[in-house]
Amino acid sequence: MAEPMGMFMGHPSQSLTVCSDTSCLRRRQAWQKGTVASEQQTERVLQRLEHNVDVLWTKHLDEREVSRKISSLQTTEALKNGSCIWHRRFLDATGRWVDKWIWLGYAKTGHKTYRPLHLVLCQKQGEAWITVLTVYDPSDSNGLWDKTFTQRMCWHTDPL
Repeated sequence: MAEPMGMFMGHPSQSLTVCSDTSCLRRRQAWQKGTVASEQQTERVLQRLEHNVDVLWTKHLDEREVSRKISSLQTTEALKNGSCIWHRRFLDATGRWVDKWIWLGYAKTGHKTYRPLHLVLCQKQGEAWITVLTVYDPSDSNGLWDKTFTQRMCWHTDPL
């Protein structure tokens, strides 16, 4: 996905340095495994959306939109124009496969001004819908993401 042209809302001091903490380095290696097939996963989700798969908007998502001052229109826009930056497939406690994605999209907030948004999506084996679990603005997490908001740099709650 091409980034929208224009200014981005975010912190100018966004960290570009990978955290050197041992725990963060291990988690970064695991993170990178989930980024290998991002393009294929983007196509997979977009195809489902184009074929009008149902999208389940959770109560948790609604609560986070309110607390993070993200409108449902912004969330929808980011889903439609976004792309996968991370994917993981795993077995849940019931033995069903679950696909989980972190999706980066942009919402227009003004003339040539866009807000980056991360949506966490999932789909369980046998379900005919994609669930949007939560949404957040990665630029509000100064130091946790690179300047493109596609690579996690640190896993500390409060960056070092």
